Amino acid sequence: MMNPFFFGGKGLGSFRLFRLLLHFPNFVKLAWRLFNDERVPIYRKAIFICAELCAIAFAILYLINPLDFDFLPIIGRFDDIIVGVLVILVPGTWLFIRLCPEHIVREHVDRISRSE
Repeated sequence: MMNPFFFGGKGLGSFRLFRLLLHFPNFVKLAWRLFNDERVPIYRKAIFICAELCAIAFAILYLINPLDFDFLPIIGRFDDIIVGVLVILVPGTWLFIRLCPEHIVREHVDRISRSE
């Protein structure tokens, strides 16, 4: 097993970001499947759309006045990607998945894990 201190944290909680990046394609696939599922109420889909519209507005503001971390050696090269993925896309998608009925989410997670 990999040492939990390897990624700079004091415990397994530091793996959250790493696990998110590792499972990001499945995370997006899950959100897409839930959005297209007829059993998910329309008002929850509307919340997802509103969250993503806010994310697009944030992205436009970020393009106008970016927050650059170019003075940091490694993060400076990847700050735009980090902002794009973690600040813009993930929160709205995470909120949408959390608001969906749990049994439907579990069903889609099982299908994705079986690669259906």
